[in-house]
Amino acid sequence: MKIALSEFHQETNSFNPVKTTLEDYRKVYVREGKEMLELRGRPAAMAGKFDAIADAGGAEIVPLVGMFAQSGGIAEHEIIDYFLEKTLSGLKASLPLDGVFVGLHGATQSDASDDVSGDILEAIREVVGRDCVITVSTDLHANVTEKCVRNADFITGYHTYPHVDIYDTGYRAAKLGLDKIMKKQDLCMAWASVPMIAPPSSYTTMHGPFKELMDYALGLVKTGKLTDFSIYQMQPWLDVDPAQSSILTIAEDPETARFYANDLAKRLFYIRAAFVQELSRVEDVLAEAEQNHSGKPYVLVHSSDSPGAGATCDNASLIEAIQKRNSDVKAAVYLNDIPAAEQAFRMGVGAAGTFKIGASRDKKMSSPVTLEARVVSLHDGVYTQEGPAQRGKVNKVGRTAVLHWRNTDIIVCGNVLAPGDPQMYRHFGVEPSFYQLVSVKACTSWRAAYEPIAGKIFETDLPGNAPLNLFRGTYTHLPKHFYPFEEISEADIKKA
Repeated sequence: MKIALSEFHQETNSFNPVKTTLEDYRKVYVREGKEMLELRGRPAAMAGKFDAIADAGGAEIVPLVGMFAQSGGIAEHEIIDYFLEKTLSGLKASLPLDGVFVGLHGATQSDASDDVSGDILEAIREVVGRDCVITVSTDLHANVTEKCVRNADFITGYHTYPHVDIYDTGYRAAKLGLDKIMKKQDLCMAWASVPMIAPPSSYTTMHGPFKELMDYALGLVKTGKLTDFSIYQMQPWLDVDPAQSSILTIAEDPETARFYANDLAKRLFYIRAAFVQELSRVEDVLAEAEQNHSGKPYVLVHSSDSPGAGATCDNASLIEAIQKRNSDVKAAVYLNDIPAAEQAFRMGVGAAGTFKIGASRDKKMSSPVTLEARVVSLHDGVYTQEGPAQRGKVNKVGRTAVLHWRNTDIIVCGNVLAPGDPQMYRHFGVEPSFYQLVSVKACTSWRAAYEPIAGKIFETDLPGNAPLNLFRGTYTHLPKHFYPFEEISEADIKKA
């Protein structure tokens, strides 16, 4: 048994004006050949694939290339060309192959293509032929297109949001492929889609209607009606065509797979109105936080500026609101601001001076805030996630400074990563539980760690490249008949 492994991961936010470059991939990782073996033992989908192969008795593994970038703006297409050149040349040199196990985010746009994932799978299929098994793991927020489905035997997405089953999803994808290669199961995959999007901060698999839908589908697997399934809520700030939220089901016969794909798509359609949020005004949040003496932080969720949603994470609107209110709230904030971090390094710990904070990447969404601050500490920006999602993963956010202004501590760095993990604060000496108000720039990833320690949680509608109010997005590519911009009916579901 001979299996090739390849990975290309980036979640695109079409409204982020800063393009994703090859250098952005190198900041996370670009691994070629045997370097990919370093991903074993990590809380990652590729590690799950390696382990599934080992548990099946092993195989001749052909590691091709692994490329991973943080969520961000539209990717320069030369990156996709680079990835495909490495992947396809490696495939051609390794033929014949029994399988190709691929890792994708699934919501990637380039400056030359709206369907990068579909393009990648089509190119791989053309090289390896129809007899080779292609199995794919993706994010829950993938845009699964007809081209993706046509060129893959199996596609699996995360079952959790916050994503705590990344490794497991890779394992699921690989096991499905292995079972087909080894002829243990003859399975069929069905695809249905709904023309809709919803802001990711409006749903979670921890509670609420989306959890209920996911639990229903998990029950179908538990009772043996389905072998596997994925329910995709497409990344809503991906302005592309084709676009859809999708259902994939895998079963022993095509009729069963189609029936439950259509059933789950209909159930997703009927809960679409539940993804509407009540948002708090920042002025009201500050007023409440000033009176917070509970010993637990109030969490202000600024998800529209979430780097996990592909936003620039340089918006200083909360700091501006604190300044305008002349508030002494004890608050903690982080944001991307390389100029401010570099200024702090030049000044040194203990020095005080005038800083311009914010709008270092996107000057349309906010303006810099001028303030007098003291440099509290300086760091190399390397920290380890505490989890529960991807516990133990090492992140490099660039040179980092902690500034103290009024009664607020501000972390400035070059590249905020894992914004929903408390170590984005704790590693730099800012303990969230010591503050009246903590800003978290994440959509839902924060829930697993912050819900247990928060006094109150406030979803806010502050500015950013990932607006919760989707009507603020300047969409130009999405299909015309698309929810929530137009009402849809059950007849608009594309059935399997």
